[in-house]
Amino acid sequence: MFRSCILFVIILLFSANISAQSIALSGNWKFHDGDNPAWKAEQMDEQGWQTIFVPSTWESSLLPNYDGYAWYRTTFQIPDQFLRQDFVLRIGAIDDSDETYLNGVLIGSTGKFPPDDQSAWDTPRNYAIPATLLKKQNTLAIRVYDGAGGGGIYLAPVELMPRKQYEKMLREQRKQGRSYHQLTTSNGLVAAVYNTATHEVENVYPHIFSAYDSALFVQPYMSQLTLDSPEKPLSAAYLQNTHVIEVHYKHFTVNYFASFGNSDRMFYAVLRGDSTRIAALRFVYKSPEGLQVTSVFKKTGKQAEKYFLFGPADGNDLKHSRDYLASMPGSLAVAEVGWMRQVFERCRFPGGLRRAERNLMEQSVSVLKMAQVADNEIFPFAEGQILASLRPGVWSISWVRDAAFAIDALTQLGLYEEARKALLFMLATESTNQYKHYVHTDGKDYGIGVDYQISVTRYFGNGREESDFDHRGPNIEIDDFGLFLIALCNYVSSSSDSAFYRQWQPVLQGKVADAIVHNINSQNIIRADSGPWEHHLPGRSYTFTSGVCGLGLEKFAAMQQQFGYEYDAYMEASKRLRAGIKDHMLYENRLLKGNAQDTSPNDHYFFDAATFELFAGGFIQDPALFRTHMEACNAALGVKTGAKAGYIRINSADSYENQEWPFAGLRVAVAQEHFGNKAEAKRLVRRVTNIAGRNYNLIPEIITLDTESYKGSIPMAGYGAGAYVLAIFAVYE
Repeated sequence: MFRSCILFVIILLFSANISAQSIALSGNWKFHDGDNPAWKAEQMDEQGWQTIFVPSTWESSLLPNYDGYAWYRTTFQIPDQFLRQDFVLRIGAIDDSDETYLNGVLIGSTGKFPPDDQSAWDTPRNYAIPATLLKKQNTLAIRVYDGAGGGGIYLAPVELMPRKQYEKMLREQRKQGRSYHQLTTSNGLVAAVYNTATHEVENVYPHIFSAYDSALFVQPYMSQLTLDSPEKPLSAAYLQNTHVIEVHYKHFTVNYFASFGNSDRMFYAVLRGDSTRIAALRFVYKSPEGLQVTSVFKKTGKQAEKYFLFGPADGNDLKHSRDYLASMPGSLAVAEVGWMRQVFERCRFPGGLRRAERNLMEQSVSVLKMAQVADNEIFPFAEGQILASLRPGVWSISWVRDAAFAIDALTQLGLYEEARKALLFMLATESTNQYKHYVHTDGKDYGIGVDYQISVTRYFGNGREESDFDHRGPNIEIDDFGLFLIALCNYVSSSSDSAFYRQWQPVLQGKVADAIVHNINSQNIIRADSGPWEHHLPGRSYTFTSGVCGLGLEKFAAMQQQFGYEYDAYMEASKRLRAGIKDHMLYENRLLKGNAQDTSPNDHYFFDAATFELFAGGFIQDPALFRTHMEACNAALGVKTGAKAGYIRINSADSYENQEWPFAGLRVAVAQEHFGNKAEAKRLVRRVTNIAGRNYNLIPEIITLDTESYKGSIPMAGYGAGAYVLAIFAVYE
């Protein structure tokens, strides 16, 4: 259970946290699985209902692996001065579909329920509430259906906002081009999210990954941290493109960060200004029982600093961190900025960058650093892994595919230590081989078939292999083996780390390269699997999978030859895959279709943005084919709104698939540069640069077609920061 905690002062709080801009509704709600229309009622007996923290998936706390219906209920009060105003209920996202009732009246719905259910899991909910419907005491009831994967009210914000304020916010967003308001700070151990619209730290987590294992998800140890001050923030942003968040007030500033320099499990909130102004300031927050809190007051030159340290109850860093602060001569906040700036100095940036590109490159380095689990993580097999997304992004877990692009970016930057640790995480973690065999409902075995080392999808926080599972079965993705080989060979080639290669050569050959070769079928392509976009089994033979596996084997064969190991069989396997792609994925000799099974341009997966990777990676070198392939894909996948924007991933009615994917545009930029089209490559890179520059230099999973707003998991690491770094190097070197 969560309780309101007040540091040194007692403040009377409403049941909903009220600010000048919104009424926060996040916190503990009532929850019941199943479906009963009576549960929408304003008044009812909630005895027997469970308690769930909103926002979070119900799998993460109450119902692992549950798909179906459930209801949420909460009550809240409206202060008298707000009773005659129209409001908007804002919910970041609900997985998959919902009907939302206020005081028993339907105020909105998104998605569709069975039998013709349609997911809207990534769509923010903004439901209008007329003043006539609001009372002093109100009941909100939300009916939710989840068809697969995570379910429930899982993404912030969860709040009521006065309609005038909401419309003003939209106008400001359109004027600024800004659609994202959540800044993440992390040191590889703990993570926190600050909302620049509500001016609160939404959540602080004791680990940067979202799940320890299949049954235990990481919950925040503190939420809704706000400064108790009559002054309102004037601006907020990352300080000098680092992990330190700086919020400016008229008479003082606040820095929020997790400390790389001290490498502890504390979250820091630092007031900086005149001592008389900051001495009496305090924070208000919610947390579980047992939260560790302390404060340290320091004079640093003409300024004073007041540190607030918040740590999880099971941590033991509090005394060490307090003593460290008291003994250090200068400012930890300043030192943290310096720490990340030193990382930038270690990086190899290409020459000729515009200022906006340099800023985004630096912020991308910070994102990659924040997304990698630190060496002193308490789970021994967790360290080094790189998450696909920082929180609040829902993909705050380590995918092999995303990590491969992040590792490649670290290698290009010259951050070899970080790249090596990320590779070592996958090589040294315990190999369970849990999908060596997997017999699907069609009676076929879709397992890897031989011993393997690299996960077929992703990893839990504890370092164990995971594959997300739904009614269709698990995701089994053979492209992960090829992408890993590409990243590893690029690292060894660039860093000259021959000892690393020789140490792990038996594993690379026996449990990665041989696993690829084993899964090349009689058509000389990789047999059917879940594919690059994780569409579960029984799957298809995807062009992307055969392409990246072919390139991985080609690079591996060259590395084997360089170090005097067997290589002929792997080079031959790579050639077979190139021939198989030509025989089974080449359509009318003018484009690469998405997979071997689809035969018509009207088929769902026929046009697939993942095919760009075969050109970006250099596996297909045919300039004429690239030109005709891009002409076809520009017509089918190119974003039609705006002037020559980016690309959707698949021509689909699904809103998740048919929005613009910055990752796709960045990989096309690399391919365009590879084939000599520098102007188009720069245009695609600068489009991402300009949009990210208006959104704190963070790169999203998706950009909406209508308003160019951020959507999906944000900020992305491998598919965002990593892809941008690789595109910049392609364009400028």
